[in-house]
Order: sequence, then C-alpha cells, then structure tokens
Amino acid sequence: NRAVDQALVSVDVEHLQAMPASVLSAGEKARVLLARALAVEAAVLVADEPIAALDPYHQLHVMEILQAQARAGKAVLVVLHDLSLAARFMDRLVLMSKGAIVAEGAPADVLSAERLSAVYRINVLRGEHANRPWLLPWARDQV
Repeated sequence: NRAVDQALVSVDVEHLQAMPASVLSAGEKARVLLARALAVEAAVLVADEPIAALDPYHQLHVMEILQAQARAGKAVLVVLHDLSLAARFMDRLVLMSKGAIVAEGAPADVLSAERLSAVYRINVLRGEHANRPWLLPWARDQV
C-alpha cells in the first residue's frame, strides 16, 4: 500500500516493519503509531503527547512532520506539555488549566510571562533564532 509505505518512510520506521511490537522501545512504538496515523490519510490528525518517549532528534522530526501535515491542509491537533516545541512549531495554541481554557491564539500571545506564571508557576527565557521563536522554562516561581 502506497500510503503505508510513504508513512513508514516519512517517520523513518520502515526498518521496523517486520519486528514484533513487543521488542520495540517506547520511542519506536510512538513513531510506529504516528506512521499508522499518517497512513490513514485522514483530514484530521490528533496526536496526544507524540514526543513523550522520543530523544531530541526524533522529537524535532515528529514536530516537523506534524507541522508539514498542517501546512499541507490537514487539521492537526497536538497535545503537548513541552512549551518550547509548542512555541516553535504550532501556529495556534490553546492553554488549559484544570480543564478550562485560559487563552487561545498565537503562541507569542498565549505563552505570555503572566500566563505561564499563573498556570505553571514558572518563569521563562525567550528569544528568536533563524526567524523562529524559542522559549525555555527557566525557574519555578517562588511560593
């Protein structure tokens, strides 16, 4: 199947296709699940913590794939706790706290210092590199 082959290659897991799931690492399983979701070629892609078990290289790769899917016209909903990657790769964010929406919109607006302090009790460092924003959780607010 063309869609399956393309998904396996795009997520770089084609070498795992003959292996039983029981021998895959958590990161490999996460990437295989992403390939499975991509192979469906649905108009909407939902990814809940898709980078949780991945090393930094594969975290970036998965975020690039998800961003490319969105740029190609798919609706992509990603649940993330990694504020740095959310700020860098997402066009629109919804910040939630205790099940309620606190803010929604562009990452720079949603991830303001005041909101991050109120929701996560943290201070962040931020900047820009190669026309992309970066955000680094730096310190916990003192209680």
